[in-house]
Amino acid sequence: MRDDAGNNKTIQRRVHFGIPVYEKTMPAYDAHRDAIVARALAMRDADGGVQRSNLGGWHSGDILGMEKGDVLYPLLVTLLQISTACIRDFEDDRAFNDIHMTGAWLNINGRGNWNAPHEHLPAAWSGVFYLDAGTLDEGAGDIGQDGRIMFFDPMPLGREWKRPPYVSYMPETGTLLLFPSFLTHMVAPYAGDTPRISLAFNLAVER
Repeated sequence: MRDDAGNNKTIQRRVHFGIPVYEKTMPAYDAHRDAIVARALAMRDADGGVQRSNLGGWHSGDILGMEKGDVLYPLLVTLLQISTACIRDFEDDRAFNDIHMTGAWLNINGRGNWNAPHEHLPAAWSGVFYLDAGTLDEGAGDIGQDGRIMFFDPMPLGREWKRPPYVSYMPETGTLLLFPSFLTHMVAPYAGDTPRISLAFNLAVER
């Protein structure tokens, strides 16, 4: 499928436990990466952040109220366009009036930082875009220590039914993951040498 921003690269839809997870890589992001990463780091240096699911690391407050001239603003607009295309793809048999962001924030994790299991209810959909996936320590071979985002089966049936309790994705710079907000997820401890920086957001669907 194509996205509403007119990008040619397809959006991947994978289904885990009967639940969709959309993945989209944005090559055009590379041209803006340095400026956006610098902006995120400057925001961290100017603000102590908040405590949410993060155990260590930095979690910003809400960033939706920023000026249109901010370097992050066009990225938020593009992420909303792509997310809208994904939701329309999934809900092609249901009418709705509007899709909009209800919250957006930055996360910066250093070595050993992680995010505990959580959901994003009462939002309808949630997403995470990786501004900089960081540099993974090649010696960190344990899947629990490489900073993967992990999505958990809401109805765990056990290995005897050949259904794993979770699936995981390795973060990649310039990649968006979009998923229903009720889906429990966590971020495993990160073992990289440079910060992993992401932008997360919640969406509402008005019917």
